[in-house]
Amino acid sequence: MAKKDLKKIDLELEEAKKKVAALESVRKEAEEKLQKNIGKLYVQVQLKKDKNLSYEQIYDDLKTELTLLKEEEERRQAVQKAAEESEQVS
Repeated sequence: MAKKDLKKIDLELEEAKKKVAALESVRKEAEEKLQKNIGKLYVQVQLKKDKNLSYEQIYDDLKTELTLLKEEEERRQAVQKAAEESEQVS
């Protein structure tokens, strides 16, 4: 009897895993669609602010801003790590 229960539980578990995988896929698609819509809105806002901007300029500006943010984050992490190491030495 316990063996049948285990098989039933295993089957239900596999079905649940498939459902989770399907839901994760749907979520990923929804996130991608939202990101696309956010991008479209951002471009519209930038073009309203400056009608002379091109898509390439907007893209380059965003890419530059992201690079600067990443560099700043790396510097902060390096400072934090140095501070932690100096605390350990003290």
